[in-house]
Amino acid sequence: MLLFYIPAFLFGLLLGSFLPFVPCSIFLLLITGAIVLAWFERTLWLTKAQGLMLYAALLSGVGYWSAFEWAQGQPNLLELAGTGPVQVTGTVVEPVQHAPNRVVMVLEVLAIGEGADLHPAWGRLRLTWREPDRKVVRGDHLSVTARIRPPFGTINPGGFDYGDYLRRQGIHAVATVSDSDRIRVIKPGNIEFFSSPWRLVDQWRDRVRQAALKTLEAPALGLYLGMIIGEQSFISPELRDDFMATGTVHIISISGSHLGLLAFLSFFLVKALSRHMPPRWLETLSRRMTPTRLAVVATIPLVIFYTLLAGSPVATVRSLMMVLLFLLAVWLGHERKILVALAVAAMVVTVHDPHAIFDISFQLSYVSVLAIALAFRWMEKTQNDVELAESKTSKLRHWLGQYFLMTVAATLGALPLVAYYFNQVAWLGLMANLVVVPLVGFLVVPLGLLSAVWVLVMGAESLPLGWLNQMVLEFLVDMVSLLAQIPGGEWHVASPSILGIVVFYVLLVITIGWWRGSPWQWASVAALILVVAWWAWSPRAIWNDEEMRVTFLDVGQGDATVIELPGGETILIDGGAAYERWDFGRAVVGPYLWDRGIRRIDHVIATHPQLDHIGGLAWVVRKFGVGEFWSNGIIRTEPFYQKLREAVKERGLNEQIGWKGRDIVRGGSCRMQVLNPSRGGSSEVHAQPMSRGGTLLNNLSIVVDLTCGRHSFLLTADAEIEALGNLIGDPDGQPARVVKIPHHGAKSSLNRRWISQLEAEVAVVSAGRGNRYGHPAPAVLKVYEQKGIKIFRTDRDGAVWITANPSWPTFTIHTAREQLLRPVHFDASLLNHERKNLIRIWNKWSGAL
Repeated sequence: MLLFYIPAFLFGLLLGSFLPFVPCSIFLLLITGAIVLAWFERTLWLTKAQGLMLYAALLSGVGYWSAFEWAQGQPNLLELAGTGPVQVTGTVVEPVQHAPNRVVMVLEVLAIGEGADLHPAWGRLRLTWREPDRKVVRGDHLSVTARIRPPFGTINPGGFDYGDYLRRQGIHAVATVSDSDRIRVIKPGNIEFFSSPWRLVDQWRDRVRQAALKTLEAPALGLYLGMIIGEQSFISPELRDDFMATGTVHIISISGSHLGLLAFLSFFLVKALSRHMPPRWLETLSRRMTPTRLAVVATIPLVIFYTLLAGSPVATVRSLMMVLLFLLAVWLGHERKILVALAVAAMVVTVHDPHAIFDISFQLSYVSVLAIALAFRWMEKTQNDVELAESKTSKLRHWLGQYFLMTVAATLGALPLVAYYFNQVAWLGLMANLVVVPLVGFLVVPLGLLSAVWVLVMGAESLPLGWLNQMVLEFLVDMVSLLAQIPGGEWHVASPSILGIVVFYVLLVITIGWWRGSPWQWASVAALILVVAWWAWSPRAIWNDEEMRVTFLDVGQGDATVIELPGGETILIDGGAAYERWDFGRAVVGPYLWDRGIRRIDHVIATHPQLDHIGGLAWVVRKFGVGEFWSNGIIRTEPFYQKLREAVKERGLNEQIGWKGRDIVRGGSCRMQVLNPSRGGSSEVHAQPMSRGGTLLNNLSIVVDLTCGRHSFLLTADAEIEALGNLIGDPDGQPARVVKIPHHGAKSSLNRRWISQLEAEVAVVSAGRGNRYGHPAPAVLKVYEQKGIKIFRTDRDGAVWITANPSWPTFTIHTAREQLLRPVHFDASLLNHERKNLIRIWNKWSGAL
């Protein structure tokens, strides 16, 4: 029954997480659970003791989550920091993560301020130090002067919120420092005993890193650091995309699949070698321990060392716990109870941090390790048959069959989670893992670990056999890149709904033999195939051909607007920025389009060549089918623009120039017309490349008017006072019901005369939370509000989308922020607020929005 008690506890944690938002519903669920268990007891499905234990486990989960949240308290870090630069003192408490030209640290803050203004503080600060000139390891004390901000990200329908992710990781604030004079590193004294082992491990990792930097070149360098010491920042986004497309992305990170693979290979290698010992050695060994226990003893130090070398991040430690409990079950001779061992591992992990149940790495690691454990269990059952086989060929064929089955199980088990989090069905992994996993498990990782051990033991400054590491890793890169080019290999899908994922796993349980050989099993197989086929197809969202939808995505300090017209025609205006490690086209625009079932964009409009508008378009143009590409014709020399130009050329697109008077869309009930720039007024600008930006580029932004029946939208890009002045009196722009506030609400676009002639009911401004420009400016917002225009802001509301039927006079406005759950208060409004939260939960779980 332990296998049922622990899931009951985990389900209780899930219910506890919703307790602040829907307490009455949770209470009703608990009462219903008690009634159901009582019925099971009366029908003799359960004994009274078993029913009580199950219910106690459920209540324990609910209570533990609530107690854990209460114990966390409220950190005062942000409250004391204020809005300006402040001096913060703290201790590095997690492994320092290195990346090109920067390091990232987590500080346990001890105090804020200096001198007479010094105040005790607590909370965790994620600090990014650009261009560091000193080494920092875990246990060092730091004093840094920086602007402290709350964790933030973008909020989009179904999108990844980086700020929420950091908060779940226990990060209370973030800061960045570029000036080394603003940071002071204080090495701890000898009396700090408990930090010494971790400092030693960090020094090991630094020695391996420095040796790799001196020996290897990209892309082999990034893979080596990612797979051996767990630092993935040296892996390029393009290479990561190739691994993702082939379903082998788990290989480049030290997680559950990595540790599980290493333990699996080590265990069977040691066990096989022990059985081929000389008879006398084997007889002596058998007096002390069996080959199975010898394999366990040899594997445990290896996976622990690997975890330490990876820096012991939370996700890897979780995976280590699962692997160790798995090996403990094998040691005790309870291989068939491995599911119980994994259930215990899940409980241990969630007791340490209940938030783990919502962590991507925990879910994927647990599923992958569970799949390996199930495959291992099946192999143990058939091991005797293998030993009875007469020929080596039969043994090899049997082993390959088991290995393929294990690969299929792992891929199928993780399929819904990969689709949900990464918008992809990695079907190619069924073939790619058959080649990549053995290569990495038998050659790449052992060779890399042996090289690392040599550096640590012998004090070498470079990796031994560096040429071999380089050659093997480059071969891996070439093979994965080649596999990623297979047509249809990179198959992107809409994220399945949570309810759909639940249905998938229920069907999978039935399929693997809940009612073996029964009609239920065959029906579940057919239903499972239909579910996977539907996910793979991912048709356009159930859509009324007479409706339109305009979505202003939250891309931080940038612009990206997706327009879906009646009949299915799609327009993308700008794509946000693209930085060294973060591309809004890849992170926000692409996933949103996939979730909407969009694989082809009829018109891509680059309003003007500035990073925050077109940086993300290069990736979008490469990954999606594009009908027409529009720009204002200005050429720039900066890399972000040249990257977009190369993508347009690669896709064979003819660049259309958006001059005033040109129609981008004309037909049916909709028309999109260019209102700016004027061709005659700026023709000399387009004749030669430009390397400068600012006001000139902004005033040459493409401004469009979209009219669909009784609805009209004026999309102004970064137009400033001069360009807006040219729109005054233009009959195509005045009657717009929805207007995008130009240039993120900057004062340079405050044209009072233009605003006074608007007839808009709604205005939307796209800006990044806490941006350094102060956008949108309060003075700008005030003018629009005085005009009686309702304002929506992506920095406050997240993504904003408007739906309308061209034939009807009304339209509906939604924001991503309004879909977030809100704690309820025990007052007269309790039931009303809980009802709204239930609607939000349903919308998220069913994928209604």
